[in-house]
Amino acid sequence: MAMFILLSAAEADQVRGRSSIQPTCELQPVALTDGRYILGVEVINDEAHAAHWPLLASLPQSEWSKIETLIPVGEE
Repeated sequence: MAMFILLSAAEADQVRGRSSIQPTCELQPVALTDGRYILGVEVINDEAHAAHWPLLASLPQSEWSKIETLIPVGEE
């Protein structure tokens, strides 16, 4: 079961971009049609994004089946 972190627009802006540890890694939250954003939960275990772990770990999560209808066409 795929799990995703749910972010507000402000939270997405806060974490979006390249990692300071590994510049080849970056976070690119995907916009949902309801104004929220998502990231895969695996980023919480990725050392490249450790600076964002406290925030990301505190945010709500959702199963794919509960948000799939909110993914804009062409963004799957």
